[in-house]
Amino acid sequence: MLRRVSLSLKLSAAFFVTIALSVALVYFLTARSVSQRFDTYREEKREQVSQILGTQLSVYWGQNRSWVGVDRLFYRRIEFRIDDQVLEGAVAMYNFPFSLANEDGRVILSTERQDVGRTLTTPEMIRGPIMVDGVQVGTFLPLSVVDPEEAAFLASARRSSLIGGGITTALALVVSVFLIAQILSPLRALTRATESIAEGQTPQKVLLKSRDEIGQLGESFDHMVDNLRRSERLRQTMTADIAHEIRTPVTIIQGTLEAILDGVYEPTPETIAPIYEETLHLGKLIDDLRELAMAEAGELRLSRERVDVGKLVRQIIDATVPALEGAPEVQTVVEGDSPTAMVDPKRFRQVMANLLGNALRYTPPDGFVGIVVRGDDDEVEISVSDTGPGISPEDLDHLFERFFRGDASRSRAVGGSGLGLAIVKQWVEAHGGRVWAENRAEGGARFTLRLPMA
Repeated sequence: MLRRVSLSLKLSAAFFVTIALSVALVYFLTARSVSQRFDTYREEKREQVSQILGTQLSVYWGQNRSWVGVDRLFYRRIEFRIDDQVLEGAVAMYNFPFSLANEDGRVILSTERQDVGRTLTTPEMIRGPIMVDGVQVGTFLPLSVVDPEEAAFLASARRSSLIGGGITTALALVVSVFLIAQILSPLRALTRATESIAEGQTPQKVLLKSRDEIGQLGESFDHMVDNLRRSERLRQTMTADIAHEIRTPVTIIQGTLEAILDGVYEPTPETIAPIYEETLHLGKLIDDLRELAMAEAGELRLSRERVDVGKLVRQIIDATVPALEGAPEVQTVVEGDSPTAMVDPKRFRQVMANLLGNALRYTPPDGFVGIVVRGDDDEVEISVSDTGPGISPEDLDHLFERFFRGDASRSRAVGGSGLGLAIVKQWVEAHGGRVWAENRAEGGARFTLRLPMA
C-alpha cells in the first residue's frame, strides 16, 4: 500500500526545489557573467598596456641598440636609510605580469623569476614581436597570471551573489509558506465539508472569500450544498406526499370494506362503487409514478406518429370542456397552417389534458382560457394561458417538480395529485422539446411548450 503524502508536503517540496534550482541557476549565471566580463576587461587592459610597452621597448632598443638597462622602463629604484645603513630597492611601475626576451628568444627580464633564462617557443615569439626597421629585435610576452587582488575581487563577487541568493531563498520560503497556507486553508474546509456529506450529513456552506479558482470551487460547492438541502427537503416532502396520496384511497377502501364486513353496508353496487373509484385513483397514481421513473431513467417508449397538432388540440378541448360544469370560456387559435409533429398521440393527449385541466382548475367561471398553436423556426409552439391568480415568483422554478406544493392560490387543495406538471415536463422532454411557465403581464399564468416540427 502506497504511503499517503499530504498536499502541504508536496507543495513545500515543489516550492523548495523550484526556489533552490532558481537560486542556483541565478548564482551560476551571475558568477559566470562576472568572470567573463572581468576576463574580457583584463584582456583588453593587457592588450592596451602591451601596445604601449611594446612601442616604448621598440624606441628604447632603437636608441640604445641593446637591452642593457631596459629594466629602468619597468622598475624605479629607491633608497631608504635605516640608522647609518643605506638600502636600495626597486618598485614596479606597472602592475602587469610580463616577460621580455632578446632577439634570440631568451628571456632577459620577467615578473616571474622562474621564467628568466627560458627560451621562448616559436608561437610565443610570434605573439609579441618587437620590431625595429622591419627586424624582430625582441619579444614582449604578457603573462596570464592571476593577480591576488583580482582573485579576491572575483571571490568577493561570487560571495556576494551567494549571500544574495541565500537572502532571496529565505524570502521566497517565507512567501511560499504563506501561499501554501492560503491554498490549503480553503481546501481543508472543503475536505471537512465533503467528509460530512460522505457521513450522510448536510454541511454548512464553506463561504470561501478567495476570488481565484479555489473560490470558484467554493461557490460551486456551496451551490451543491443548497441543491442537496433542497433535494433532501423534496425527497422528504415527496415521501410524505406519496404516503398521503396512497393513504387516502387505502383508508376509504379499508373503511368501506370494514363497514360491509360488519354489516353496516350491504355489498350493493352503490357501496362497492366508491371502492372501485379509489382503486382506479390508486392505480393511476402508481402508473404515473412508474412512468415518471421510466422517463427519468430514459426507458420510456414512445409510439410516434405524424399528427396535425391544431386538430388534435381541438379534439382534446372538445372532449374535456363540455363535460365540466361552470367551466370558463376556452378559445383556440391556430396561426397560419396547422403544424404537424412526430409525437406519441397518447402521451401528447395526456400533456395537453394536464395543461388544460390545470388552467381550468385555477380560472374562475367568468374567466378565460386561451390556447394558441403556431409553427415557428422548425418548431411547434403551443401556449395555454389563463386569467387565474397567477404563480408566485418563488414557485416558478419548482412548478414541474413532483408533488410540489405552491402557494394556497394554486395548491392541490383544489384537486389533483401534484404529478400533472411533472408528467408534462417528462413527456415533453422525451419528445425532444421543452416547457416553461410564466406570469402574464395582464394577469394569470401562461404555460408554453415547444416541440420539433415534423
